[in-house]
Amino acid sequence: MRVGATLWWCMTASALVEPVVRALARETPLAPPALDRLELTLRPDGTVERARILDVDVDVDVDVDVDVDVDVDVDVDAGRSVHRHTAGSRTPHNRSAGDDTPMARSNDAPDSGASVAATAARPRNTAGHTRACDEVSPEFGEVPGALRATLTTVIERVAAVSGVREPALWAVVTDVVASWAVDARAPSLGQRLAAELGPALPAPRFVDVAGATFVRRASCCLVYEAPGCEKCVSCPKRPPAERESLLRDYARRA
Repeated sequence: MRVGATLWWCMTASALVEPVVRALARETPLAPPALDRLELTLRPDGTVERARILDVDVDVDVDVDVDVDVDVDVDVDAGRSVHRHTAGSRTPHNRSAGDDTPMARSNDAPDSGASVAATAARPRNTAGHTRACDEVSPEFGEVPGALRATLTTVIERVAAVSGVREPALWAVVTDVVASWAVDARAPSLGQRLAAELGPALPAPRFVDVAGATFVRRASCCLVYEAPGCEKCVSCPKRPPAERESLLRDYARRA
């Protein structure tokens, strides 16, 4: 349960954060990513492939609680893809945790067999995870508050059903925010957004190796505990010297 839940959350958090970071980096309009404004593309195994934030003028007639089922048989290939940019460099959608060779980013079409589902929930009280909680960000408007509430609701459910501690799940959020920011060539954006999401998140950290910027991970996806998988190149559980050597090799190949 612990490994499956962590992999499920890594994929879900990445999907939830990606459209936010991309829009902020491009300075394009973005509706607040509240739970009742999200449309999720699911893989056949129930993991989240992609999230789309519905525009504010789209009618959404749903009002149901979030039902998190992390007791699923996570596809190992999908699990590996969660850290498609675990090295923290610009990397594509579908990649193995052990395969950090550069490749072209896939298009935005859902995978064959994927399903689309709208999900909604009544946000819980997130006061314990925020600063002023409902304040509007001078830089990002209502986006951080809505994303914070969405993440808090799902994290609470995942922790309750899986036993994974909430701080570990928030650390995953830090890493996906940082990774998508590096992917957008805007690491400082990741730092600012993480700060707006509140003190539950560790501060994103970056390291430059061989002229490339990488995320210094705060979390571990545990993919190496799945059969046939190895630690990610940037896994925080690798010895520092080994990790730097692997990142240097990755930077040269990239």
